[in-house]
Amino acid sequence: MSEAAGADDADVAGALEGETVDGTVLPRSFLVEGSGPVTVVRDQGDVVERTEGEASISRRLETLEGFATFWALRARKNWKRNAIREVLEDYEDDTTRYVISDEQLEAWDVQADGRAQAFIGVAETIVDDEVSDDFDAPSQHFLAYVDNPADRDVDEMTLDFAGDLKTSPLWGPGARLAELVVRHANREDLEGHTEALLEEIDR
Repeated sequence: MSEAAGADDADVAGALEGETVDGTVLPRSFLVEGSGPVTVVRDQGDVVERTEGEASISRRLETLEGFATFWALRARKNWKRNAIREVLEDYEDDTTRYVISDEQLEAWDVQADGRAQAFIGVAETIVDDEVSDDFDAPSQHFLAYVDNPADRDVDEMTLDFAGDLKTSPLWGPGARLAELVVRHANREDLEGHTEALLEEIDR
């Protein structure tokens, strides 16, 4: 983020990307992307500078811990602000902060998504008991998924995750695609599910 310090108003924050791979690595990653207006606040000691500009954020979720964090944001009232802050806070320090007003927040687009096989990969990781011993999640509900007391198989686990995420404004159409893939493999009637997916894509 050092480049942002000298940037003009049109590109004040640049592209922010990255998740440290530390935890239960997933077979396929997800991607969180967003863009919108921000106010960059720089504390120069006796002078505080405020610069208005645009930011583009990008974070690849390569671990179960990262997926669990954004899974938990799906149902929060302030899901958009929390999702943006989850990425932006990694680029703040003692001298630089990124502030987003309620008005600026309205202009933001942010989404977490992945291919159908990425959702299936989460289920595989859990069902195959490949979760690290020190795994932790921000939600007891998600920890219950990991414990898998009902002994769900990969298809059942994938459908549960799809059910959690397919109607969330934070998550994209990948969850519905994962649901279609599983239901198609099980030879289910897909007409209603396909119509719902097309409606999601057309929004």
